[in-house]
Amino acid sequence: MKKLLLVEDNEHLMAINADFLEESGYQVTKAFTLKEAERCLSESEPDLLVLDVMLPDGDGVSFCSRIRRETDLPVLFLTAKSSPADIVNGLREGGDDYLTKPYDLNVLAAHIEALLRRSVPRARKEDRAERTKIRIGPLLFDAPVSLAYADGRLLNLTAKEYGILFVLAKRHDSVVPAEELYRAVWGQDMLSDNSALWTAVSRLKKKIAPYAHRFALESSHKGYMLTIRKE
Repeated sequence: MKKLLLVEDNEHLMAINADFLEESGYQVTKAFTLKEAERCLSESEPDLLVLDVMLPDGDGVSFCSRIRRETDLPVLFLTAKSSPADIVNGLREGGDDYLTKPYDLNVLAAHIEALLRRSVPRARKEDRAERTKIRIGPLLFDAPVSLAYADGRLLNLTAKEYGILFVLAKRHDSVVPAEELYRAVWGQDMLSDNSALWTAVSRLKKKIAPYAHRFALESSHKGYMLTIRKE
């Protein structure tokens, strides 16, 4: 079940959105301020953030710009600020999509579905035959649903973390250059800023640390490598 974090200070609107999205099959966490949102981001690790712009304790766009340095979480702005300048600013500051109020709930759900689809790493044509359950050493990848298991235990990974682990596992014990890894997972060139990759790798290292006796993710100036320990 995909997890959504809704950030909205209008309690009535929050209740309508949350009820509809929960009925649509999502797990919803609510935050009415940016302070609450920041706490929820660290505690619940949502798959997508639906973010209002005008909030009691600050500006959602500035908040998005700040967290974008630390996470690749998809962000959908949902706001009454509807001028072209507002939309351009929101997208340029790190938003992935922008929906203005008023809106239809089915349209909101469609935007969320589209963002979640784009956030799942896509396989190349030659890899599509592999999109079943793939075992690599102590790791098991359930590719169609982007879930990874270590020694039979589910790893709570974001889409980008899953993509990184999957790419490195397929080429385990070989160094994958940062630019190549970024291109495989993000689907675009890394250019000069590798902060998103560095942040995702750092989070992934922490999540797989309990399995260091089985496999480990190593970084160097040459790139990244997943080493699988011999049993």
